[in-house]
Amino acid sequence: MKENQVIYPLPEQVRCLRREVTMRYAVYPGRVAAQKITQADMDREIGTMEAAADTIEKMAKNGLFRETWNTLAAARTRTHAELTQDIADSQVRANQLTKDGNLASAQAECVKLAGLTLRLSELIAELLEKPQASAPGASAPALAVPVPSAIAAARPLEYASVEQRENIIRLLNHPAITRQKKTNVLLNINKYTPEMADIHLNQLQGLIDEHEGPVTFRKAS
Repeated sequence: MKENQVIYPLPEQVRCLRREVTMRYAVYPGRVAAQKITQADMDREIGTMEAAADTIEKMAKNGLFRETWNTLAAARTRTHAELTQDIADSQVRANQLTKDGNLASAQAECVKLAGLTLRLSELIAELLEKPQASAPGASAPALAVPVPSAIAAARPLEYASVEQRENIIRLLNHPAITRQKKTNVLLNINKYTPEMADIHLNQLQGLIDEHEGPVTFRKAS
C-alpha cells in the first residue's frame, strides 16, 4: 500500500522557513524580555533557522541535487515492489543510453537512479530500526532489491575517424557553407562520434547540393 504522504517542493520549504524566521524575530525578543529564554537561546534559534533556510535555498538552486531530491521525494509514495522495479528499469535505461552515446539523457537517467537508490537506502534503514522478531533465531525480512551496478560496463565512446574529419573540413570550405555553420562544426568536430560525423557529412553535402546541384568530394586517402 502506498503511503499517503504529501511531497512539498524545495522552494515551498524555503518560503516556509523564511516565514518562520520572520515569526521568530517578532516573537523571541518578547520571550527574552519575559525571561523565558536567554539572549543566547534566541540568537541560536533564529540563527539555526536562517541557516536552514539558506541551505534549502541553495539545494533548490542546485540542478543535480534538486532533481535527485525530487525523485527521492516522489519515490516515497511508491510501494517496495514498485520501487525495486523502477530501479531495475532505470538502470537498464541508463546503460543503454550510455551505450548509444546519448550522454545528456544518460546523465539525467543517472540522476533519477541516484534518487531512487537513496529511497532504497531509506527503506533499508527503516528495516534496521524495526524491532527484531521475537522468535529465537528469527532474522529481519530480506529485501529482494536490485543494487545498481556501475555504468562503467558501457562501451567507451568512439570518435570520428581522421578520414571523416578531413572530409567534413573539405566540405566546410565550400562557399555554400556559412561562416557560422563552419565555426560551429569546427568547434565540435573532435567530439563527434562516427555516427555524428556521417550525419554532418550528409547535412553539409545537402547544403552544397541545394546551392549548386550535386557535388562529390574526394575521400581522404
